[in-house]
Amino acid sequence: MEKKGYKKIFQRKSFVAYMVANIINRFGDSLDSIAFTWIVYAITGNAFWSALIFGVNRLPTIFLQPFVGVLADRFNKKWIVIITDCIRGFTVLFIALGVLGGWLTEWHLLAATLLISTAEAFRMPASSSMIPQLIDAEDYEYGISLNQGLGSTVELIGLASSGLIIGLFGVVSAVFIDMITFFLCAFIFLFIKLKPLEKNNQKEESYFTQLKDGFQFVKGNSIIVYFLILALFLNAITSPFNSLQAPLVSEILKSGEIMLSVVGASFAFGGIFGSLMFPFANKYFSGPQFVKQAGIALVLMYLGPVVIGQYVEVEWLKYILTGVIGTIIGFEIGLINTYLSVMVMQKVKREYLGRVQSITHAVSVAATPVTAFITSIAVLYLSTQYIFIISGCIAIVAVFTICSKKFFHHMISDEDLKSLES
Repeated sequence: MEKKGYKKIFQRKSFVAYMVANIINRFGDSLDSIAFTWIVYAITGNAFWSALIFGVNRLPTIFLQPFVGVLADRFNKKWIVIITDCIRGFTVLFIALGVLGGWLTEWHLLAATLLISTAEAFRMPASSSMIPQLIDAEDYEYGISLNQGLGSTVELIGLASSGLIIGLFGVVSAVFIDMITFFLCAFIFLFIKLKPLEKNNQKEESYFTQLKDGFQFVKGNSIIVYFLILALFLNAITSPFNSLQAPLVSEILKSGEIMLSVVGASFAFGGIFGSLMFPFANKYFSGPQFVKQAGIALVLMYLGPVVIGQYVEVEWLKYILTGVIGTIIGFEIGLINTYLSVMVMQKVKREYLGRVQSITHAVSVAATPVTAFITSIAVLYLSTQYIFIISGCIAIVAVFTICSKKFFHHMISDEDLKSLES
């Protein structure tokens, strides 16, 4: 019997190519997130357009993705990824040429954003549901952990280098690099070989029948329902922290710009380490324990900075404590994210994977703009510190409710629980 581990994963050439393409894609996206924001504000000079374009970017994921996951289950996943990457590449090229030519307007940016995010809505379920056709089920832990860990590492490098690239070579250079990453991903996917799925009657059914079956599968699987609720909560509760990082540093921690880098780097490092360590942690911890630890990490995420800001006055000690706390939180978030990804991959039938991935991703992402809107209203009446304290209290309640072992077993049926534990 072949031993499981990261070494075995690197022997799967098509999966390695898949990871390389994913790494390149994540690097391009990280550059794009900075460069595109810069372009939007430079051209419009208006925060309204920045907010509008950010909102439009989320719409296809929320409203379109649940209905396009069927296509990932009906058609060749590899070609869906190749076509959508080419669409994204040509759209980014359009933006770059518009900036160089000086004719790009806010309406061009709005249309380009909608097209790119629509292509991404098609790409995500196709790409993520491809893993069972690249590696065996027994290798999911190591494969998904490595893919997420390396992707997060490169994303961190991209975010760190984007400012340098833009500063030295201009914002258009970052956009052209982003374009190259899309076309390079499409090229790499040409050489990926997918294992054929077992034949079934899914292709004989109509689109709407398969769409209905996908929603019914999600509704009827207690594991997926619980994970969906958990993902929805995690995205919602972390939204205030993500949207208030600058006030967190200045108002709560009473520090400067360097602290912002400490927060971001420690979270990223912890997340990468957590993803890579999941296969080993999974030998010693159960699902309810991963969930409980994630809940405790959320409490620490909100109340930890408040305590540091109130009782620690030495600046270098603030950096150390914030870095340690950020690493711990990132580690736990990396573990829970990898746990959810692995469990969904293991427990969902392959013919339903594209639909399930698209439905769960769309629903969980929908929590982010809603919570961000609530936060934007709350800051008009409450200080950042009070918002963090309230969020920390909500996280404490979650530890004893949604993140508790009792709720875990209450939500998941006995039959599904036996399947999960096996």
